[in-house]
Amino acid sequence: MKNNRKLLFTTLIGLVIILSIATIWHFIYGWFPSNILALIAPVNESPWEHVKMFFVPPLIWYAIEYIFVGKKYDNYLFARGIALIYMPVFMFSVFYGYRDILGIPEKLIYDSIITAVAIWTGSVLAYWLTIRTRPYKKKAIITPIIVAIMLISYSILTFLPPKAPVFYDRNFDGYGIDEAGHDHDHI
Repeated sequence: MKNNRKLLFTTLIGLVIILSIATIWHFIYGWFPSNILALIAPVNESPWEHVKMFFVPPLIWYAIEYIFVGKKYDNYLFARGIALIYMPVFMFSVFYGYRDILGIPEKLIYDSIITAVAIWTGSVLAYWLTIRTRPYKKKAIITPIIVAIMLISYSILTFLPPKAPVFYDRNFDGYGIDEAGHDHDHI
């Protein structure tokens, strides 16, 4: 059995780093608006755009962590792919659960807590799947597929969002990025 202390340590450090990057990521398009950045950073306040905070910030950390610790674990890539799926699913479930099912008004503090808990539980899930003795190495091929699908989805649906509630930004009463490419709420 491997000593997993180093992985646990990097997972805990990564949690703080991912949360920090995700916080910055929320505003980055408003600071540096560009079509390239719009592909991977939130361009408005819709729930859909916010899932981008669970994509690039973790990917940045996962790449760093892989170099120092992750390559020693057969399940590392698979576990991180699962975490990339889990975090936005968790966020959507809790967000729509408290707002639409329970009827609790949307508040920044609730959304911030949901983001932190999604990243925390996603990190715990990734750690747990990584240290499992059951090997997932052959399934790790799905991780680049997951990343590609997510990137393509974020890219297309930022510029061509369907008229569905998940893509709707209540703050500016619209969908996706506007025709001029301006940020709607992050400035």
